[in-house]
Amino acid sequence: MSGMAEEEQPSNPIPPPPSHQPLPPFVEVMCKSSGRTRRFAAGTEAGFAIYLINKKLDIGLPLALHIEAVKEGEEPVSFGPNAVLVDYGDGWKLETVTDVEFAVGVGKEKRVQPTKVKIPKKQREIY
Repeated sequence: MSGMAEEEQPSNPIPPPPSHQPLPPFVEVMCKSSGRTRRFAAGTEAGFAIYLINKKLDIGLPLALHIEAVKEGEEPVSFGPNAVLVDYGDGWKLETVTDVEFAVGVGKEKRVQPTKVKIPKKQREIY
């Protein structure tokens, strides 16, 4: 016995969240234009990832519009520019969506058609 008092460890009042496996320090995004997988630090915003992905594309390749998490049989999850990229786990993959894919993937019958709205003359004078 050494005569020194045992040091008390400070207790953490907030327990760590339950996890089956530690999260990787990065997320991977498959660029559909180049076919390459890009890695980004955990906490990266989707808009910044799109900026870097587009910056590294060769001339003539379609630009990425946004990033989606996709899994067969599931509805894709779209990331807005300020959304933090996250890995949803088993079977989910992050990939870019390009303007070419978007135009081809949405048939004319499913596209939102602009409509013309006639504003009465009296209302136009207000604005």
